[in-house]
Amino acid sequence: MRPVRGFTLVEMLVVIAIIALLAALLFPVLSRAREKARQSQCLSNLRQLASALALYRTDYEGRNPGMGDGTYCPGTVNPQFYPRWIGGIRTTAEGQWVPCYWVIYPPLDPNAPVGALWQQTGVKQGALYPYVKNEQVYICPSDPRGQEKRLSYSMNFVAGFIPEAVVERPAQFAEMVDEQATLNDGDLTAFDTAGRYFNCPTIAHFNGANMSFFDGHARWFRALHTVQRVRECQRTIPAHYFCPMIPFPDAGGYTPNCQREI
Repeated sequence: MRPVRGFTLVEMLVVIAIIALLAALLFPVLSRAREKARQSQCLSNLRQLASALALYRTDYEGRNPGMGDGTYCPGTVNPQFYPRWIGGIRTTAEGQWVPCYWVIYPPLDPNAPVGALWQQTGVKQGALYPYVKNEQVYICPSDPRGQEKRLSYSMNFVAGFIPEAVVERPAQFAEMVDEQATLNDGDLTAFDTAGRYFNCPTIAHFNGANMSFFDGHARWFRALHTVQRVRECQRTIPAHYFCPMIPFPDAGGYTPNCQREI
């Protein structure tokens, strides 16, 4: 009977090196597959929210709920910057797609803690929750603070309270946006009063951003630029996707960005 020979040190080192090489080759592939799954789940979440908004409109005379703007909760919306269907509306937390409380506070600090009122309610007090009774649908799986904030998506602010009849380009009008990096409430204000980009779609999936549209579909866009800090995301996504009509004459900082498709 021949004696059993163990591995030599050199043979063990060769095996370990091969395993390490295979792991190095496979890790990027597995990471890409995992992120692709997260991107798909994020798109699915946005489609569900878009479908829920369509159902909401059938119950409320063709109008969306409010945009969840933390500035006016409760209160009367400032008519100077907002389009005609929003200005002067008296807002309540329950009339917004998610309650219009600050998700993080102070709102422009991405590292700020979760707001006290938001901690008490989350998405459940919002007008859309009866149509999507699953809190995980409101969270992008790639959002590093998603489970803490319980919200990754924001409504394009001119989509708040918008009547279906005024949307002239439903397949090109972004209604919901993955905004996790600059999210501070449920409202994404794409442009400030001077027409400069303000809040940003988050570049979280393969150098691109996910958005859903008024007609119910959702899609991924490759980012034109990757800076995604408040006030520093100029033309991250082409401006015309935030416009319900072109031209769009009565919406403050949106007006100069909604003159033509780029």
